[in-house]
Amino acid sequence: MPSIINGLFAGRAGISSHGNAISVAGDNISNASTPGFKTTRAEFQSLIAGDGVLGRQFGSGSSVAAVSTLFEQGTLEFTGRPLDLGVSGEGYFILARDQSRYYTRAGNFKVDSAGFVVDQAGLAVLGFPINGNGALEPLNINAVEQDAIETTEVVVSGNVDASATLVDVTTIPDPGLAVPPTVTYTDLNQMAEYSTVVDVFDSLGTRHPVTFFFYHTDVNEYTVRGYVNNEDVDGVASLTGYPRFIGESTISFGGDGQRSPLPIPGDVDFNSVITWNNGAEDSDIDYLFSPLTQFSAQSNILSITQDGVGVGSVETISVGTDGTIVALLTNGQNSNLGQLAMASFANQEGLARLSGNLLAESTSSGVAVIGKAESGSFGSIQSGTLELSTVDIASEFVKIITLQRGFQASSRIITTINQLLNEIIQLA
Repeated sequence: MPSIINGLFAGRAGISSHGNAISVAGDNISNASTPGFKTTRAEFQSLIAGDGVLGRQFGSGSSVAAVSTLFEQGTLEFTGRPLDLGVSGEGYFILARDQSRYYTRAGNFKVDSAGFVVDQAGLAVLGFPINGNGALEPLNINAVEQDAIETTEVVVSGNVDASATLVDVTTIPDPGLAVPPTVTYTDLNQMAEYSTVVDVFDSLGTRHPVTFFFYHTDVNEYTVRGYVNNEDVDGVASLTGYPRFIGESTISFGGDGQRSPLPIPGDVDFNSVITWNNGAEDSDIDYLFSPLTQFSAQSNILSITQDGVGVGSVETISVGTDGTIVALLTNGQNSNLGQLAMASFANQEGLARLSGNLLAESTSSGVAVIGKAESGSFGSIQSGTLELSTVDIASEFVKIITLQRGFQASSRIITTINQLLNEIIQLA
């Protein structure tokens, strides 16, 4: 039969349940600045002592039946950092340590010393590498696919001075193939009106400088000669930094300062086939100097273009809204590295909470459904943002005040019943 003692137990249960709920609210407040954190809530339930008689069932207080996680969309804060990734909509990032998988909404990722994308604790971020087999794998930004594109065409435009001193073309030094070299770039430059340099790329992506010298060899006429460094083409280069001739062109101008005749599409001024000494294939390069004018003004180059691209290194990365990771290389190329994977669950409230902003699959959550952002029910990924905690500090403090009252009232139950029991003892 219930007695006044049941009140003591109810007070004790109230203290325990309200204390646990205050702990939950405190945990929320403590994680108000934790990226991707979801507010939790203590779920109270009543306690009944024994079966009792219908209509005369006496309660025994309350307890916390569960701590629920409220999976609401958090605000996305702009950070501007490419590997700060916020999820807008459904889905979780997938992390791995050895054979264990974890899930998170906290997308503050980084790159480790081996080039892998990891979270702040070093867990690998999983996805679908561009050169993978379709299975989930760690993503590595060093797995760059790129092609070296050798130079096949060089185009130079500018102006050469019509009033420059004339030189006899037969007096221009000829480097020849002397070993060791005897003619220097200084010798060539002394007679030239102007010079410029362009870098070309061989089939291996190696950069080679080509130097052009412009000689005013007659009225309304310039001779352009091209040279490469001897250490790039000589079999054995005991000396370096000497010129080796690759070709020339004599360019005529009209009285209006324009080339005469004007080049038409498909024209070239000269062609060179260069045999490099680094094992690359021979480079077959066309050279065109157009538009090139001859006015009585200081010689200058307006533009130099060449169609080769060397091998580059990763300069920065970007992440698309579908989770595609693209590396931007120092040579101007882009390389697709792969795509981030995402996971969803039939019952996300059944996920088990772990330290480090992590969640784990459980029997209540169901098996993870793997997919990609912006496909099916999955949301999009916003690079340069972080999902903030969903904790409302004001609401949590209001809860604490309410819980504090419940805690105090439960403790007063015990002290009040204790006084009543003392009175009964005194009656004896």
